[in-house]
Amino acid sequence: MITFGPIPSRRLGRSLGINNIPPKVCSYSCVYCQVGRTMKLQLERQKFYNPMQIFREVQAKMRKLRKEGESVDFLSFVPDGEPTLDIKLGHEIELLRFLGIKIAVFTNSSLLWREDVRKDLTRADWVSLKIDSVDERIWRKVDRSHKLLRLSLIVEGIRDFAENYKAELVTETMLIKGFVFMPLSDGLC
Repeated sequence: MITFGPIPSRRLGRSLGINNIPPKVCSYSCVYCQVGRTMKLQLERQKFYNPMQIFREVQAKMRKLRKEGESVDFLSFVPDGEPTLDIKLGHEIELLRFLGIKIAVFTNSSLLWREDVRKDLTRADWVSLKIDSVDERIWRKVDRSHKLLRLSLIVEGIRDFAENYKAELVTETMLIKGFVFMPLSDGLC
């Protein structure tokens, strides 16, 4: 299923979810993930679905919702994995713009060291960047990242993105009982 909802959101109003990747295709296997453990961690971006298929399914869902008198405030890329692994994300956002609804992307930030990922995300109206810790040891323990990822590059990518992004940017951090998080001492904020 590519679309789900709409669901009520404190921050986004009524949000229609978009699964632009198959379940559990991710660069992390977070200890708290409600979808379960990632069995194959991935860093390479690839095409998962045809962008027109995503557009048509969202468009059909929106027609149905409008017939039922329901409204949607945001189209939200919040799949069961990492949305920026989709190499067609930027194109999908541009196609969905024709529907006249704001677009949000929830990312775990793991690929923000890549310029192409930052460029794709600038097309969205609202971006949520997850960063659970700026301490490498804690980050690895909580997010169980792909072994080739480096937190210092991700943090640098977050800074680069934040400096250039002109729309609404938020961050998310999961606090977990039994884990101690270090204060942001490296000037991330």
